[in-house]
Amino acid sequence: MRSSSSPPRSPAPSTTASPTASPTPSSRTRHRLAGPVPALLLAAGVLIGAAGCSGGGADQSSGSSGGAGAVAGSGAVRADAQDAASGADTGADTGSGTAAGSGTDGVETGRAVVSTATLAVRVRDLPAAVLDVRSRAQGAGGLVTSSTTGGGAGDETAHLTLRVPAPAFEDVLDAVAGLGQQTSRTTASNDVSAEVADVDSRVASAQAVLETFRARLPRATTVPDILAIEGEIARRQADLEALQARQRVLADQVALSTIDVDLVRGAPLAAVRAEAQPGFRGGLEAGWHALGEVGRVLSVVVGAVLPFALPLALVGVPLRVLVRRRRRRPGGGVDTDPAAGGAASAG
Repeated sequence: MRSSSSPPRSPAPSTTASPTASPTPSSRTRHRLAGPVPALLLAAGVLIGAAGCSGGGADQSSGSSGGAGAVAGSGAVRADAQDAASGADTGADTGSGTAAGSGTDGVETGRAVVSTATLAVRVRDLPAAVLDVRSRAQGAGGLVTSSTTGGGAGDETAHLTLRVPAPAFEDVLDAVAGLGQQTSRTTASNDVSAEVADVDSRVASAQAVLETFRARLPRATTVPDILAIEGEIARRQADLEALQARQRVLADQVALSTIDVDLVRGAPLAAVRAEAQPGFRGGLEAGWHALGEVGRVLSVVVGAVLPFALPLALVGVPLRVLVRRRRRRPGGGVDTDPAAGGAASAG
C-alpha cells in the first residue's frame, strides 16, 4: 500500500537570499545615486577654485585701483594747490579792480589824504622858538621826528620835522607861522584812497588763501603734497607780510601829517626897514659906524705892513749910516755932500 502512496513532495524553496541573489530595488537606487556624487563633488571643487581665482583677481584689481586712486588723490591735492594759488592771484587782481572802483566813491566812504607842508619863519629868539615848536606839536598829539641847528653867530638856523594828527594839521601850521615872520609856506595833499582800498583788498585775499592752504595741509597724505603746500604757505606768508607793511605805512601817512619847519634867527624885515629910515639919529649911527669901519681898515693895514717894516728898518738904517761915512773926504774928513759943504762954508 505504501507503493500506491503519492510520490514524495519536493522540499519548498527557501526564502533566505543567497550571496548571489539579485539586488533589491533599494540597493539599485543607492547605486544610481552614488554614481554621480563624485562627479558633482569634482564639479563643485572646480567651481570653488574658479571662484577663488576670480576673487584673487578682483582683489588684485581693487588693489590696483586703490593705488591708482592714491596717485590720483596726490595729483588732485597738487592741482588743488595750484588752483588755490591761481585763485589768489585772480582774487588779488579782482581786489585791485574793486579798489580802483571804490576809490572814485570817496564821498560816502571817506577819503584817505596824505598832507605835507614846508614852512620858513624868521624869529628873534631861536632857542625859544625851537622849544615853542616842540611844545605845540606835542600839545596837538604829535611828535618831532628830527631837529637840527646850524649857522654862526647872528645867523643861526634850525630845521624841525613834525608829525601831527591830520585834524590838527592846519592849526599847528598857523601856530608855528605865528612865532615870527613867515617868509615861505608850501602845502600839498595827496589822495591815496584808491591805493588804500587796493592794499586792503589784497591783504584780505592773501589772508583767505593762506588759511585755505593751512586747512589743506593736515589732509595731505604724501611727501610731495606736504612739501608743495608748505612751500606755497611760506610764499603766501611773505607776500602777506609785505602787503601788511605797506598797509601800515599808508595808515601812518594818512593819520599823521608831516610839517618841515625852517627857523632863521633875525629881526623881521619890516622892523629892519623901519630902522633904516633917514634922520639925525640914523645919520649919527651911520657916521659912527663908518668911523669904526675906517679904524678897522687902518688897523688891518698897519697889521699887514708891520711885519715887513721891521726887517726893512733893521736893514735900512745901518746901510744909510755906512753910505754917509763913505761920502766923507779921505784927507780932511770933510763930507762931500753939497748940503754939508754949504753949511760948513756958511759957518
